[in-house]
Amino acid sequence: STSLVLADESDHFYKPGDVVHLWVNKIGPYSNPQEAYEYYTLPYCHPKNEAHEEHRPEIDADAFNIKNVLTAGKRGEWSIGEVLGGHKLRGSGYSIFFPKEGKSETVTEKECTKELSAKEAALFEKAVLERYFYQLYLDDLPVWGMVGELVDPKSGEIMSEYSENHQAHIYTHRTLVINYDGDSGRIITVDLISAKDSLVPIKPNTKVSFELDVQWQPNTSDLTYDTRFVRYLDSAFFAHTIHWFSLLNSGMMVLFLLGILSFILLRTLRRDILKAGMAADGIDDIEGEGASLLASEEEQSGWKILSTEVFRVPSFLPLLSALLGSGTQVLTTMIGVVVFCVLGPLHGNVYESRDELLSTMIYLFTLCTIAAGYVSGRTFKIWGGKHKYWQMTMVLTLVMLPMFFTAVFGILNTLSLWHGTIYTIPIWTILKLAALYGCISLPLGVFGTMLGRASVSSKGHHFPTRTNTLARPLPENLPFFATWKLSLVSGLFPFGSIFIELYYVLTSIWNYKFYHVYHFMFAVGLILLTVTSLTAVLGTYLLLQYENHYW
Repeated sequence: STSLVLADESDHFYKPGDVVHLWVNKIGPYSNPQEAYEYYTLPYCHPKNEAHEEHRPEIDADAFNIKNVLTAGKRGEWSIGEVLGGHKLRGSGYSIFFPKEGKSETVTEKECTKELSAKEAALFEKAVLERYFYQLYLDDLPVWGMVGELVDPKSGEIMSEYSENHQAHIYTHRTLVINYDGDSGRIITVDLISAKDSLVPIKPNTKVSFELDVQWQPNTSDLTYDTRFVRYLDSAFFAHTIHWFSLLNSGMMVLFLLGILSFILLRTLRRDILKAGMAADGIDDIEGEGASLLASEEEQSGWKILSTEVFRVPSFLPLLSALLGSGTQVLTTMIGVVVFCVLGPLHGNVYESRDELLSTMIYLFTLCTIAAGYVSGRTFKIWGGKHKYWQMTMVLTLVMLPMFFTAVFGILNTLSLWHGTIYTIPIWTILKLAALYGCISLPLGVFGTMLGRASVSSKGHHFPTRTNTLARPLPENLPFFATWKLSLVSGLFPFGSIFIELYYVLTSIWNYKFYHVYHFMFAVGLILLTVTSLTAVLGTYLLLQYENHYW
């Protein structure tokens, strides 16, 4: 009926008899989550057409042809976030129906019986030897399973390490356990169990029957639909003491830098502040420390003699303005993404979706082009850049980051295409990204540049002091921390404030964990901004103190 055709996981509500789709996603070695391939790159049984859907291109079940397989059972149009995240869901071909309220039942779905050719047997054997696992989705809930196991032919025991005496076996019978709430018509949990007694040796020219049991059980746990994703979160790992210690470590670093800057401001600059105060009050009769301060006025050194140098127009101003604009675009994008993730309870947690996080990053990055244009345009004009170069600044701002990303993704996509992984970006996704850039980013960047230039008056001087015509020569034999080499070590403080949080993020990527403590990331992000700002102020002071005005 029509109701059966329209039933899917879009609203997560089901009625008895509605179709519940089981989607296959990807497959790859367990030891390397970044090496993944489409599920049907292994010669599993694949649907000739999508169950209870419109007709799809038919595939000859007797002949394994990957090009034909990848056109069957596609799950509609994949979003940009899904493609970039390596999620390309396709139909499994199983006919799964939502049961009647309160009913427990087990339905066996016979996938197919096929005779493994030498090529197919070699593919399965390679997958088992390299510990391949696969990922499926049902009602937007992920489940995982191993392709097979290494079995000792003498004892029949499953072995964890490879040996020449061990034989590769493949799982042929799997059980999908689905807990559901019959009152609300929602699916609560999904588990996949591979039966040990269904392991069969992989041999060419042998018939293998694949089966799937679908076991429906009324939900008796404390989980509800709203909390069903909690079981995927490793809260004990992310709430470890070392995670809290990282915040304390970062906070102590902020206090350390604040202490150094406070010492500079209260001790090193105290003399100049006192002199300025006395001059402003018109004090003529000065004794003690005040007299000694004025007596040494002509013996100034360090940053105090660079008042006519510090606001000199920087070299390569268009490039500097473009870099500042691009950095602002990245910064505002990251702030927006983290805030969006922190507000997950209001609009839906991002870790529950395959594509929401990446899609949000792309769209925010596109919109934040206006901030890049504004900052670069304002910076260029406020520093008095030549009028004929402002268009160059705008072009650099608009193309520098996209060209960098294009080069990186081009190399990665070429490697992915060469090895046939699931992370290959198809041409239609590339065209969509190009359309976002051409139709949204470019106009916003141009508009932001105009706003930035309009925010700066064309008349008058924008800095508190004048600049000499000739640049002051730099002192000889400057220490390394008073030269450009300072930038090579100045990143140690910001990195030290985030390296523990970075560990958790990378562990989530490489160890199959769902990162969900975005409030930690938000706090560490604020600390990172503070540490970076304090480090920049301290580095600038060191340069100026040694009379290096190229800060």
